[in-house]
Amino acid sequence: MTELLGYDDDTAFTLMDVAATVNAIVRRVPAERLRAARFGDWDGVELIGHVTDVAEVFAERVRRAVAEDSPALTAIPEGMLGDSQRDPMDLARRLLAAHQRIVAALQAPAAASRPAIHQEWGPVNAGHLAAYEAGHSGAHASEFATAFPPT
Repeated sequence: MTELLGYDDDTAFTLMDVAATVNAIVRRVPAERLRAARFGDWDGVELIGHVTDVAEVFAERVRRAVAEDSPALTAIPEGMLGDSQRDPMDLARRLLAAHQRIVAALQAPAAASRPAIHQEWGPVNAGHLAAYEAGHSGAHASEFATAFPPT
């Protein structure tokens, strides 16, 4: 059983800050420079794609936890990332939309406590899913911010 992470206003702000950070970077850094940057085995656009794809998965998980009775959630495949040739601006917009959906879904009273059953983690709730996504995307956004600081 996984120790549940909590969801609060700070988590909501983190989700929105991550999206703002990635959006700011893709607006000021050319796509070629993002593709040339390395983050382990991934280039910058692949990493933005990973963050975006995972955010969309978590937005759907949160939606399901809030709307359904204890939905069963499957694990995300290892190394989820897309094509380096994707448009970074489109990815940044999708990331923002996914994080907005998470925050909006958790505005209703008690929404964060809505349960789900994760294939690997066991019993979780919508708030835990949102907080996990905030931590995951926040760690990657810190990498971006370090690699591409504002000038």
